Formats: sequence, C-alpha cells, structure tokens
Amino acid sequence: MATREAEWKTPLDTGGDVFELLGNARKAWIYTYLRHNPDATVEDVVQTLEIPQRTTYEYVDDLESAGFIEQSNEGRPAHYTAEEIDLHLVQGNVEREITPALIEAIARRMRDDDVDTYIDRHGLDGLAVALEYAREYVDGTVTHRIMAREQGVSPLEAGIILDALRPIVEG
Repeated sequence: MATREAEWKTPLDTGGDVFELLGNARKAWIYTYLRHNPDATVEDVVQTLEIPQRTTYEYVDDLESAGFIEQSNEGRPAHYTAEEIDLHLVQGNVEREITPALIEAIARRMRDDDVDTYIDRHGLDGLAVALEYAREYVDGTVTHRIMAREQGVSPLEAGIILDALRPIVEG
C-alpha cells in the first residue's frame, strides 16, 4: 500500500517537526523501528522496512535534525537510537498526548489497511482517541460497544480499530 499523507484537519495538525512526523507514515515507521531496534543502521532500516535507501537517509536526517533520533556511535556505519517523545498538545478544551505509541499507530497505516482507513475517516485526532480507548480495552475496562456509542462509530468499526491497535498497547 502506498504511503498516505492526508491533509489533517484536527487539533493534532498545528505545525512543527512533531506534526511533520505525525503526517508522514514512513518517518513514523522509521522512528518506530529505531525505537524497537536501538543501535540500528540505515542499512538495517532499508532492508527491514523496504524503504528506498535515498529516502531512508533523507528521513533519518530529518528525524535526527528534529531531535527524534540520535546517532549512538561515533564511527561508520552510523547507528541510531530513538529518543522518547512525550508531548501534550492542548487546543481549547482538547488535550492530546503525543507518545511513541501514537507514532507507532500512525506508522502502521503503511501496512494495516484498517488503521489506514480509520485515519482517512477520522483523522489523527480520531486515531489518538481510539488509542486511548485501546488502552482501556486491553485493560478490560471498556468494550468496543462503549467506544462505538461514545465516539459515534459503528460497533464493527470500533472493534476493528481496537483490535488493530491492541499490539501497540500490549507491546
């Protein structure tokens, strides 16, 4: 599936480097890979994620310049490690937490049609809300029907996105 980079019209789309990361599933996937595989090289990223080498170098440079990843050695080949991200965005009475889990959820749109469709329908803000429900769903304090009723989505759609986000919450 091709990377989808929609125009986000939600509170999570306010500009800056972190929002560029949120809007680019490939960058989010590289960040997520480096978070789960500390000290990986660009070649590791290219081979594992099947992203063209030139694009990978460009995105790694962007992520490093923005402070999301850092080179973890002084030699060549360069090894990279992801920095922890924990930002809170408040716009009006809406607060969203931008965490590595949210970035991983965005990255999954490249390989998971259910996540991709959900983002297309509900935007990044909707995905952030669904991730909050997924945490409670995994804990057993919320069902897909509760999410459906409270968020105005069908029970089927709620169940599908909660199941798609489960590995992120459990991981």
